[in-house]
Amino acid sequence: MATCNIILDRRVKSKKNTYNLSIRVIDGKNQLYINISKMTESQYHSIFIKKEMSEQSVEFRRKCQQQVAKVERILYETPMFDRNLIKQLYFNTITEKVNKSSKISLKLEDLFSLYILENDHLSFRTKKHMKESKNVFTRDRKDLTVLDITPEFLKKNEIKRSKDGVSISAINSNFRDLRTVINYFSNRNKIIPSTYNYPFGKSGYSICEYFPKKQVLSNKEIKKVVNLEKFDDKDLDFARDIWELLYRCNGINFADLLRLRWDNQKGDYFIIFRKKTENTRKKLKQEIVIPINERVRKLLNKVGDSESSFVLGFLKDGYTEKNYDYMHRKMRAKINKSLKEISEKLNLSITLQLKTARDSYATVLSRSGVPVDKISEMLSHSNTIITKNYLGSMDLETAFNINENLI
Repeated sequence: MATCNIILDRRVKSKKNTYNLSIRVIDGKNQLYINISKMTESQYHSIFIKKEMSEQSVEFRRKCQQQVAKVERILYETPMFDRNLIKQLYFNTITEKVNKSSKISLKLEDLFSLYILENDHLSFRTKKHMKESKNVFTRDRKDLTVLDITPEFLKKNEIKRSKDGVSISAINSNFRDLRTVINYFSNRNKIIPSTYNYPFGKSGYSICEYFPKKQVLSNKEIKKVVNLEKFDDKDLDFARDIWELLYRCNGINFADLLRLRWDNQKGDYFIIFRKKTENTRKKLKQEIVIPINERVRKLLNKVGDSESSFVLGFLKDGYTEKNYDYMHRKMRAKINKSLKEISEKLNLSITLQLKTARDSYATVLSRSGVPVDKISEMLSHSNTIITKNYLGSMDLETAFNINENLI
């Protein structure tokens, strides 16, 4: 939770022996200073430490508190900690509702920020990813405008980031965010001039469909993981149990397990919707039906919190998306660290992670001859094409075995 207070920022002293009187915002490891006035140390001591009761001092403190309240309101309405966006909103350099007749910046940084403001329906994580994409394109060029985005720019960006070791999937996801922003301000909130040469599509840059090949655990390795009983500490024990629970619960993502509630249980099943698709699928929302068999029940009894509304007990009723995102990142990092230790202990061919539980679930079903349409339904994919691509991306083991037939 972010906090705001008035401080005298003594980091920089002016020639007149004054310092910035600032509103300091602290949000976890993030800090932001918003300067509201100048004053000397003695003035600050009199007004804010001794709380001098002269009419002028009282009125000045009141106005400062109004500015603190303004920042707190901005923080409450802003989906993430974004220094530039918070400052822009505070100093009224951008507004939530844009007057189309006014002069509007075509800077990419401003368009991304404005897109986030105007689309309240976006999830917290989507807004956060948008911010990350904005930083990718503007980190080295703050003055970059949408008019600078050409097919040549995009191709050069792809080549440079690929050389820097960035995955194709990550590059494509940033390009999709950029395309979304350009489409929005070209077709809906028509800020971008009609003469602008659209950089994507057949005549421009095409974002390729990419399904990376993955290495997956063998059936023998999966058995070693689920049958492991001796642990060096309770964190390793807990991490393995969470991984196995994900694996046995239709390979759901940790995001869905984290928010799984006891009242999602209907008899011998959990019935849920995937968090990943709750804001993207407008039609054909598909339930995930998770059978609670003996192995699942045993795991629930071991790691479940019966005193909480939530199965794992890490969330509380009424949590915000910001609370959820913090807890999700915190627990993922902790559990994956323990899973890495287990991987080394068992000498696994790949590093065990929370996300490999879903891969392992789908792979074992495929190896066992379960039809693709059934696997698709259990994974809650919108169609079998996605499932085929998903299963096809885990075919390195098959490719290896095929080449073993060579003389």
